[in-house]
Amino acid sequence: MSDKIIFYDLANKRETAWNPNTWKTRMVLNFKKIPYETEWVEYPDLAPKLKALAAGNPLICHSGVPPNPPGAFADYSCPTIRLADGTYIMDSIPIAETLEAMHPEPSLHLDNTLWKQASEICDALIRSAGSDFMVSIVDDILGERASKWFAEDRHKRFGMSLYELQEKVGGEKAWQATEEVLSKLKALLTTHKEDEGPFMLGSKPCYGDLIAAGLLEGCRKMDAKKSERMVNFDGSFDKLLVACKPWLERAN
Repeated sequence: MSDKIIFYDLANKRETAWNPNTWKTRMVLNFKKIPYETEWVEYPDLAPKLKALAAGNPLICHSGVPPNPPGAFADYSCPTIRLADGTYIMDSIPIAETLEAMHPEPSLHLDNTLWKQASEICDALIRSAGSDFMVSIVDDILGERASKWFAEDRHKRFGMSLYELQEKVGGEKAWQATEEVLSKLKALLTTHKEDEGPFMLGSKPCYGDLIAAGLLEGCRKMDAKKSERMVNFDGSFDKLLVACKPWLERAN
């Protein structure tokens, strides 16, 4: 078994990180300089793979990786990591808490509530702007098999195709709600500073910064033109991305 962490990320045509959720974990690994290997998993293979990964390992329950709690968007999801001892952890928050305990420095400063606020704001941003980016995921990001699976899955969830959803609630129709959420993100980035640095706390980065930067970078990877309007909403967004650049450079 590898002594490195295995990081399960969502496969795509480019074999480079694109998903805002998985960027949260990738940025933590990069930020803490923890050695890891990326294993790319296609969307249709994700649940079967995670169910089977740990089966038979005496360190873990024989049913495999435990599913997400009831009410989650999906039973199985990325990001997921495998630690060197064979333990599997799914979902960005439990992963961040585990990695913080294993590698306390540099600190994610999980003791403050900024990461919780950042998570709520970024989830709201995905809901408001998501229809446009989901079309980009199907058209430009995923391979043929995963693209078909993703489109069919979202059709079942929304009761219409992604193109119909975009026509109904996307584009300019979504921008007013997106602006409102971006205003909240701006406030989070500008009202808690201890000095003039680019992060939420000023010159001291925290997990909330990684969540926000991961979302903006993920949007940029999904659709550079659409994300540009979001980043240009306020200068604090670009400053954050520039400051987080060292932890965004490794994307595979």
